[in-house]
Order: sequence, then structure tokens, then C-alpha cells
Amino acid sequence: MSFFAPIITAFPTLMQATLTTILSSIAGIILAMVFAIPAGLGRLSRNTVIRSVSSFYVETIRGTPLLLQLVVWYYGARILLLALFNFNVDVAYFNFLTALDANTLYPAEGSVSGIFFAVFGLSFNYGAYLAEVIRAGILAVEGGQTEAALSLGLSRWQTMRLIVLPQALRIMVPPLTNNFITLIQDTAFFEVLGVYELSLQTYTYVQVVSSVAIRWQYFAFELIIYFILCYGLALIARRFERRNGQSPTHRSLWTAWMPFRTSRLVQH
Repeated sequence: MSFFAPIITAFPTLMQATLTTILSSIAGIILAMVFAIPAGLGRLSRNTVIRSVSSFYVETIRGTPLLLQLVVWYYGARILLLALFNFNVDVAYFNFLTALDANTLYPAEGSVSGIFFAVFGLSFNYGAYLAEVIRAGILAVEGGQTEAALSLGLSRWQTMRLIVLPQALRIMVPPLTNNFITLIQDTAFFEVLGVYELSLQTYTYVQVVSSVAIRWQYFAFELIIYFILCYGLALIARRFERRNGQSPTHRSLWTAWMPFRTSRLVQH
């Protein structure tokens, strides 16, 4: 039992770091979709300016390394905000907690700027990749569906919301899942910004021990946690795909058209 004493002693701290990884991943996935949806739709826009801006964002982000982007966000954007607008994330967060009378929630290490810019940078990066997934999913929907919806009297927004996107979502589930899994794994890059997520916390323990066997205990724990998170997400996505992959395509158009047609008849 004494052989596993180091990992048992470190378990609470490692689980706290795991929680940081989980929360960062959830926030990153949500924020990445916030960037991805307008960028993906913008790539399909007929407006040249919108299409050009969206394409510039997607191609620039996809053409540069994630690690470099995180460093630029933390050491570039953070200093720029401080110099131009005197905006400090740590001070703003502390004042926010003060207004809520919740100063005890402020982290013990006294800094939140690292995790803030880490999550923002990771989301901004993955937003570009997810934008291409969204664009490809929309283009994969048969064009006749759009033409039929327009001929039935639906507007372009209604066609996109009621006809195209529900069908495109089923197509996008596998690539979205792959990107979300990779996003979880890439939270390990947060360690370069000093964020004590699972990877950095594990490496901190590894540095202070000389036994190879004990080091591998820490690494094995890290691998197991990442596997549980990623495989769990894959199972959820697989279940969602099975539940939503049975509906015939033509029923999406008919289901969307009937309430619209009924409301039009009632109005007239």
C-alpha cells in the first residue's frame, strides 16, 4: 500500500486540477460554438465583406499554431488591454466578486487572467475549425430541400432554421465530436500560461520524485482521466447520433411546413 501512497496523497489536488480541466473544456466548447456559428454562416454569406472577414478569421487561425496563439493572447492581448484601456482581468474579476460579496471565491494563487485568456484563446482557435464543420454540414444538405422550402413560402431564415440546420446537425455530429475531444486534450497547453489544470499539476508532482515507478503512477492517472473524459463524450455523441439518425429527411421539411402553413391559413 505504501507504494501507492504518493498518488493517494496527491489525489485531492489532482482531482481539483481535473475539475479545472473539465470546466475549462465546457467553457471552451460553448465559446468555440459562439465563434463558429457566425463564422460558418458568414463563409456562406452572399455579402462579400462578411464572407471575406469570416474567411480571413478561419484561414488565419487554421494557419498558425495553437500554442503560439495562446502565448499571443496572454502576453499580447492582456498587455494591450492594460496599456490601452487600463483593463485588468484580475481586478475586474475581483471587483465582480466584491459586488456579489463573494470574495472567498477568488483563487488562492491570486490570478485568473491565465485561465481567462487560455480558454478564450483555445475557443477562438477551435471556432475556426468548427466553422468549417458547420459550413460543410450545411453544404451537404441536398439543395432541393432549400428550393422546396422557398417554393412553399418559407423565408431564407426559416428555411435555414427549420429545414437545413436540423438535417445538417446530424451530419455534423461526428466531426463536431472529434473536435470537442481534441479540444479537451488541448487544454494541456494551458500549462504554458501557468494554469494548474490536470497536465501541469501532474508534471508538478512528477518533478519532485526520482522514482520512475512513482512518476508513471502520476502519468497513468492523467491518461486515465483524459480517456474517461474523451471516451465519455464520444459515447454521448454516439447515443445522440443513433437517436437522431433515424428520421427520414423528407419528414423534416413536412414537419416544419405544417405549422407554418397552418398559421398562414389562420391569418388569412
